[in-house]
Amino acid sequence: MNSINTLKPALQTFLEQIPFEAIASDVAFKTGKPASEILALLNTYANESQVSLELVADHLAKADCILEVGAGLCLLSLFLKQQDYPITALEPAIGGYGIFEQTRDAILDHFSTLQLDLLTIPAQQLSENEHGNFDLIFSNNVMEHIPEWSVAIAAMANVLTSDGKMRHACPNYTVPYEPHYGTPVFRHFRNLSERLFLNRDADLEIWHSLNFITCGQIRCFCRNQDLICAFDKGLLYKAFQRIHDDPVFQKRHQGLISFIANLVVKSPFRQLVSSIPASLSTPMIFEIHRAGIK
Repeated sequence: MNSINTLKPALQTFLEQIPFEAIASDVAFKTGKPASEILALLNTYANESQVSLELVADHLAKADCILEVGAGLCLLSLFLKQQDYPITALEPAIGGYGIFEQTRDAILDHFSTLQLDLLTIPAQQLSENEHGNFDLIFSNNVMEHIPEWSVAIAAMANVLTSDGKMRHACPNYTVPYEPHYGTPVFRHFRNLSERLFLNRDADLEIWHSLNFITCGQIRCFCRNQDLICAFDKGLLYKAFQRIHDDPVFQKRHQGLISFIANLVVKSPFRQLVSSIPASLSTPMIFEIHRAGIK
């Protein structure tokens, strides 16, 4: 298997070879939506696939069976499949005729020879009898959209091998910031937050899908389920650094947050920001495994 030093550039090459503009034009013809909108979607998911790779890169070599939950357009899963990793993608089938579904299907058609295993069920429906076991389960910016996130984590835990682990990255809404919209949020006052902070023409589909998950909720759930969880450190500073360094990501966090990010990255207090505990940072990355496994 390849190391992370070769996987990162290999993923970049993989993405560059995908005919995004042709796919966007084809999907635009089928849906009647602007090709520019579809191309922006493709670029966003391509950018996020690189972040997802960093989430699991150090854990791939030891895994005999991998599951990506909320695989989106399946770009990372397809890449890992091409690299001979034993991966299955999970992305629930919703509708089937929207931009997202049409774009995902176009991507899968383009890579049909890879024969990627795809589960079109919610994570809550994972079953050991039906779907087997996995050594590594991961997701990136997915957990905050699952209504019954605790049921989903329990189901994922049930399909872990005895020494398997899961890694998830998502916002920590203990911090009153909503990254999809780049606005403040009071998680206990959803309707008030919507009226105060969202633009009147904002697309509310994502907003209504958010569960406002927190670090404390994850810890409490794992403790009650006899699961062990640990949180990566220094992620708030890494998020600021990504806003500073990544033009695509920066466009999604313009205004005050972008200003703060640039200020923090260039300030002598960046080490202090890196030391802020996970419970007070967003995003969060947490790793879960069964009790008794190190």
